[in-house]
Amino acid sequence: MSNQQTQEQLKTNHSVRILILSTGERILCLFGDVKDDQNRTIGFKIFHPYVLSLGPQDENGSLPIKYSKWCPYTPVNEFRIKGEHIISVTYPDNFILDNYVDELEILGIPREKLFYTEETNGDSSESDEDGE
Repeated sequence: MSNQQTQEQLKTNHSVRILILSTGERILCLFGDVKDDQNRTIGFKIFHPYVLSLGPQDENGSLPIKYSKWCPYTPVNEFRIKGEHIISVTYPDNFILDNYVDELEILGIPREKLFYTEETNGDSSESDEDGE
């Protein structure tokens, strides 16, 4: 069996994303959009953002993932950013997701608020909940 076949299926029933910003930062966060009065997306909001980086290679050849608060200069955990600052948005792998959900639970955000039931008709629309 190939490595790809033995991996757990990627969890996608949540609003946790990794953003790659124009600055090169990789941000792990709860991600949502900001709408205007006519329901057009005019920007994005990120909650509880952490910068992802790679630590030094260990003796097994693995590169550990390091997490650090994105803006440690404020107690605020909600930020708005413009779309032109975002290069890419993707789902984290399940290991990173599980670590992040554990951290959010410590901060008082229960797991039940982070995951939603996916539609069975192939529609992967996201929940209106932003985790707050």
